[in-house]
Amino acid sequence: MTTTSLTNVVPLNHRVALVTGAGAGLGQAIAHALGALGARVAALDINQEACAQTAAAMPHAMAVACDVANNAVVQQSVDQVLSAWSQIDIVVNCAGVASAPGMPFTDCSPEDWQRTLDINLMGAVHVCAASRQALLASNAGRVVNVSSITGVISAPYMPAYSVSKAALISFTKVIARELAPQGITANAVCPGFIYTPMWDALGLTMAEREGHTNGRAVFDQRVQSLVPMQRPQTADDVAHCVAFLCGDAARHITGQVIGVDGGVTI
Repeated sequence: MTTTSLTNVVPLNHRVALVTGAGAGLGQAIAHALGALGARVAALDINQEACAQTAAAMPHAMAVACDVANNAVVQQSVDQVLSAWSQIDIVVNCAGVASAPGMPFTDCSPEDWQRTLDINLMGAVHVCAASRQALLASNAGRVVNVSSITGVISAPYMPAYSVSKAALISFTKVIARELAPQGITANAVCPGFIYTPMWDALGLTMAEREGHTNGRAVFDQRVQSLVPMQRPQTADDVAHCVAFLCGDAARHITGQVIGVDGGVTI
């Protein structure tokens, strides 16, 4: 299904979407999908230039430099969006960082653990807390947290990342239960094998550990051996799922963990 055809079932006109990690990869694809469906999009990213480029490609968008690990900065960023547009109806937490590989988990330093949790978990907590009143004021509040299949099935090569994404799923369920009486939905989307910039470094590290020199070859081998559909997923696959969850057709879907993974978690 193309973004154009999605407009028939997921119109997002007159809604404001806040997307973190929108400067590249999945966050950028999600921001563009929501913008194509009629939403005004606040593209947040720690990289000012990157989020500005994302916003520039949409007719109704703004770029906001934001470090989601910093609660005070998150509050300022949300206030900036509200000052410009007076509402936030959709929050998509996509900002994330890969942790240092740990095999065994004790190879991860306390600093590795803290940084990963500060961004992947607490970033979403900060953004949801800062946006909470705006979501309560909306008649179509939506929260989508981008987790990972490693939050469902553990990834021994990135223990801190895996734990942070599992915690994000738990946080999603907590706020889904809390906000359901107000008509706000909260869901987690778990991407599978997508060759994003995050995989560039991870694939090379895994290749070196396994005696190879080609990180992409490691990725392709993982896809063939672990994905039942035997093909990688794309950023658009994830963006379309997120877009659906943000629309009226998904108004009774909440607290769910949805894998866009080609069957990895079957």
